[in-house]
Amino acid sequence: MKRTLIATLAAALLAAISVTSQAQKGVDTGTPFGSGEDSVMCLRNTSLYSTYYENKDYNMAVQFWRPVYNDCPGSSKNTYIKGETMYKDFFRKSGDKAYIDTVMMILDQRTEYFNEGESNNLRKAFALYEFGGNDPEYAKNCYDIISGVMATSPQSFDYTYSSLYMAITAKCFVLDLIDSPAVIKAYSEAMKVVDSQLARKADDRRYLDAKKNIDAVFRSSGAATCSSIEALFAEGVEKNPSDTAMLKKVLSLLTETGCRDSELYFKAATNLYRCEPNAASAAQLAEMNVARKKYNEAEKYYTEAVELETDLIVKSGLLTKLATLELTSDSKQAARDFARAAYSLDPTNGYALFIIAEAYAGARIGETFENQTVYWVVVDYLARAKNTDPGLKEQVDERIAIYSRLFPTKEEAFFRSLVEEGAPYQVGGWINESTTVRFKRE
Repeated sequence: MKRTLIATLAAALLAAISVTSQAQKGVDTGTPFGSGEDSVMCLRNTSLYSTYYENKDYNMAVQFWRPVYNDCPGSSKNTYIKGETMYKDFFRKSGDKAYIDTVMMILDQRTEYFNEGESNNLRKAFALYEFGGNDPEYAKNCYDIISGVMATSPQSFDYTYSSLYMAITAKCFVLDLIDSPAVIKAYSEAMKVVDSQLARKADDRRYLDAKKNIDAVFRSSGAATCSSIEALFAEGVEKNPSDTAMLKKVLSLLTETGCRDSELYFKAATNLYRCEPNAASAAQLAEMNVARKKYNEAEKYYTEAVELETDLIVKSGLLTKLATLELTSDSKQAARDFARAAYSLDPTNGYALFIIAEAYAGARIGETFENQTVYWVVVDYLARAKNTDPGLKEQVDERIAIYSRLFPTKEEAFFRSLVEEGAPYQVGGWINESTTVRFKRE
């Protein structure tokens, strides 16, 4: 009997030893659930936290989730998905940034057991951006993580993370954590990802919206300067002169940044006009050539703008600019002719009359007296200009005062049998205008 009892106790002890040796955690064995009693506990805790999780009772769920996370970390990817959700919710309710650090830890362990490092790093970046606010440490950490993924695995980025990359880069720039070249680099890389996706699915609204978002963030970041935009787009403008979308973007960025005088703007505008000739572009190129004192090119573009324009008021304005250009070049007759054409299209264009007056001033049509009579016509047009456009009054009155002193004297007129002021008179030469006699006031 005694032997039987000893044998029974020995068997029980051996069984206990056997169970103990088999009850090992998954974290120790490298198996999903561990073994023995620990395996049973892992399954039990998984079931319990999952039940509470589904009921959104995260405070209870996390008590059973922690043993699963610690003891059987390779059991299921859901451990990390649900854990991330719970700790984000804890942060939203408490604002305690320790929960953000826990989310980082969860995602790191998820990578350790289930790989997908790029995706998990992008999730880390998103969480840091979403919850980090303007904390410089979280912002820089987010930037370092997402820029690292961009450097090694740009194919991992979709429309969301491309926008996020631009957003966190701009934030770090505002916080003085990075310099403007880093912003330019991020803009270029983010746009490259989006453009690559749109090349395959051009109508995907999500990528179209992402492109707009990236553009808007870059424009508002403060990192866009004349030199940075030139560094970013100079090669593209040179090598892709027919990429109208890119050219329009360059022109828009340079305009917003106040860089319309740059050489890149001129090149982009010239290339765009060749692809899409229109009156507005031609007029713009004319003005840019005027600024560069390339008057022959300016005249060419103004002429093309006039031919392409259909709005009579706008066309009148273009003809006035063309007349002004001819006047600057001392081509007085051409200036007069263009100004006449401008006024015929828009009788409210007082400046066109002003140009005609300026074109006549100083004209040489004969002897001294004949040249003096020209100023009768000049003053006539100045008076008409002021009446047509009261905004010209100050400018016109100043010139009338000057030019009236150039009228012939009463004595000079007398020798030509002109004795009565107001009498009709025909000024000859290329001017060929009717006017009235007036005398210089002594």
